[in-house]
Amino acid sequence: MSIKYRPVKFILNYREEKPQVWKAQKLTFPVIVEDALIEYIANSAAIPKSTVKACTLAIAEAIIYFVINGHYVTFDSFGSFYLKMNVKTTRSLKECTIETIKRLTIGFTANTQLSNIMNKTKVEKVKTLTT
Repeated sequence: MSIKYRPVKFILNYREEKPQVWKAQKLTFPVIVEDALIEYIANSAAIPKSTVKACTLAIAEAIIYFVINGHYVTFDSFGSFYLKMNVKTTRSLKECTIETIKRLTIGFTANTQLSNIMNKTKVEKVKTLTT
């Protein structure tokens, strides 16, 4: 298992001299859709797909339910899901209303075990025409 990257050149337009610089960009691959994930889990765990699908739907519904109700949802070997709020600050308590909430999203923080796995994952440069 490895993370693949390629060097990408871009121009820093915000600088007067507009230098060309390089940065590593991770390669992205097609999105793994729910059915493919369910099939992978069913095959690796030797469980019927219908059972895996019912479990994944129940887990997703439970995460959404608890997060929307203000809870952190933590998986010991994975990480935590939580509610994130993007809000506008106000100068007075009276101005601090529901209208100051710009956006609600679900956040995720990897736990130590997952972070350690990511930190130990090999990173490989992909051969391109210019490298």
